[in-house]
Amino acid sequence: MSRVYYSNSGSEANEKCFKMVRQIAEKKYGGKKHKILFRERDYHGTTITALSATGQFERKNQYGPFTPGFVEVPHCCEYRAQEGADLENYGVWAANQIEKVILEEGPETVGALCLEPITAGGGVIEPPAGYWDRVQEICKKYDILLHIDEVVCGLGRTGTWFGYQHYGIKPDMVTMAKGVASGYAAISCTVTTEEVFEMFKDPEDPRMDYFRDISTFGGCTAGPAAALVNMQIIEDENLLDNVKIQGEYLLGRLNELKDKYDVIGDVRGKGLFCGFELVKDRETKEPVDESVSTAIGAHCMANGVIMGRTNRSFREFNNTICMSPALIATQADIDVIVEALDNALAEVAPNA
Repeated sequence: MSRVYYSNSGSEANEKCFKMVRQIAEKKYGGKKHKILFRERDYHGTTITALSATGQFERKNQYGPFTPGFVEVPHCCEYRAQEGADLENYGVWAANQIEKVILEEGPETVGALCLEPITAGGGVIEPPAGYWDRVQEICKKYDILLHIDEVVCGLGRTGTWFGYQHYGIKPDMVTMAKGVASGYAAISCTVTTEEVFEMFKDPEDPRMDYFRDISTFGGCTAGPAAALVNMQIIEDENLLDNVKIQGEYLLGRLNELKDKYDVIGDVRGKGLFCGFELVKDRETKEPVDESVSTAIGAHCMANGVIMGRTNRSFREFNNTICMSPALIATQADIDVIVEALDNALAEVAPNA
């Protein structure tokens, strides 16, 4: 059984989780187990506290000081593996870096780990094999709640209802937003297990034995009504299957571009959520300047295709082109997208 709390945006949905962790720490652990870990390159929202849990320097720059109690753990991008990493078992190695941070902070102080199932705006980074299994072991070992942010990956984007379903994850808290109603109405959800819900209860203080939170439009029926219709359409039109089929086709077409242009260093993604990194040199993996990815995006837009990209997010890795076509996309639509990219690459970065 799950419990659902409604709000208006992904930022607010994540804020609810952060408040839950703090409330549980106060009720069960004397306030000590209040810290929240977040991953380098992940993004969790635009408010000050959501930015406190965001691992993107330029998005956060000039907005500090931030909410205390948020601690960054290393990224898990295999293409950008850290110096000294075990490349044969990189997924496990990257997860073990989380454990190192927990031990440094003190397990008795860490209440939750907040992660995207696939890093989205941070460069479309799918965790390597072994990563999620080890992450769950670590959370269980140290009694740490696992909060999965599905604001981007959720509701079909990767070919399953939620991104975490690809990896056998059993989260304690899940947040979702724009995909719930496909952007047609403002709605977000913070979902917890029954076990988490029970942690709010306090027989010694019945007036304060629930998650005390409000949302201005949390009780508005427009968002949930749009969400129900949206999810019915996804089911009736078998859009999850379409995402898998067209996603495989998109990845294949992007790899064709990689064969054609040396500026593409890495292609990655799952379902209709794909991207590629632009580099000056494939051997050194030196990223192109942000102006290159910006120019590619502008070229595509001038030709009728809106293309995402990392920009003003990192110090040096604003070099990823990101794609998230509509779940109803056809093979013909994918061809239009790839043609726009092909033309942009030929014009902007043939030898970048």
